[in-house]
Amino acid sequence: MPNGVQFVDAGSPFFAPTITNRDVSSFIAQHLQLVSGLEMVDPKSYVIRLRADYDCQSVANYTRMIRLILDIWRSHEYSDCALVSGADEASPYFFEDRILLLPPRHTQRLSKLRLDDAYKSDYFNIFPEYQIYSSIMGAKLSPFFFHDHRYRMRAGLGGLFSDYDFQSFGRDYPNQVRRYLAEVATELSFLSDAANVLGRSDDYDHLASVGSVPRNFRIDNMREYYRVWLDRAEKYEEQVPSDVLISQDIITQKRALNGIYLQYFSGNTSVVADTPVMEGVFASAAAEFVAVSRLLVGGGASELQNLMDLYVSGARGFELCFYLLRGLAEEARESEFEQVASGALDAFKHVARMSDHVEHQRVVLKRAQKGGRRRAVKRAASVDAQ
Repeated sequence: MPNGVQFVDAGSPFFAPTITNRDVSSFIAQHLQLVSGLEMVDPKSYVIRLRADYDCQSVANYTRMIRLILDIWRSHEYSDCALVSGADEASPYFFEDRILLLPPRHTQRLSKLRLDDAYKSDYFNIFPEYQIYSSIMGAKLSPFFFHDHRYRMRAGLGGLFSDYDFQSFGRDYPNQVRRYLAEVATELSFLSDAANVLGRSDDYDHLASVGSVPRNFRIDNMREYYRVWLDRAEKYEEQVPSDVLISQDIITQKRALNGIYLQYFSGNTSVVADTPVMEGVFASAAAEFVAVSRLLVGGGASELQNLMDLYVSGARGFELCFYLLRGLAEEARESEFEQVASGALDAFKHVARMSDHVEHQRVVLKRAQKGGRRRAVKRAASVDAQ
């Protein structure tokens, strides 16, 4: 304030314990901060919003960054575009949000974002990036908007689509993707593309190389973003069953799974362990959480074998692989351990936590094997002595 910066206190967004999901908590906090800040801004203004963890690296780089952004907005081609520096590959409406670069019409859309609108989407889409950019882009409430696009990643399916996808979209998924990409092209531009068109690639490349351009995600240009999504649409067409039908009950089924997931990650494993068998397309996913929970609340060899049976039947959820690897290592079941480790590393090849876990459990496995050999030697010596 001594330097003329206007300050507004956004207050605390929480007046009671909230659900233990950092994405939801983070979204509610950022929503309150954004709305509080935008109330102080002229609705005709261009807005540059820096999140608290944005690091410009130096004053000189910050100045160079701001000048580049302003020059882009002064140009006719980009005067009405929100600018983004990076995009996630797994989910729509998921762009870098450490710095928001918004022209007036997008600022006004974001200022009108309502929490009750946010909660109309799937539980797993209530995180800041998704809600901020879907609001900026004026996203329509549609199967594409409601869908949990990250389900395949958490379920260890990799590039494979599931019955959840097929029963949500039928054969219309490629059309949904094309409509989404048209929306992106109309509303957003990548900072790197705009800099290139204006002959300012050197500025952008320098800022990117020193970390002044925030980049949590690999994709930083529209051509690559289009390629990834069109490739996904093509794979869907190859995998979708010819007799697929859209299920009117798929959202209800997904909400039931979300409830199990929430109980599990809230630490209520005893509740999950007593959950009845779930029917429908998420039966296998629910069975994984139930089986892991039963193992965690004191299940022994029979529950570990139940996990192994689920794995053999095709289950590849992260929690199942994580705890199955731990149990197999402790029991020194080497061949099964290596089988699960291979599958887990393939399903979660980009997740460092899984690769680190595999290596740690290999150490546990070797120790268990040595301990078993020592016990066998002692038993043999005891028999000989008798």
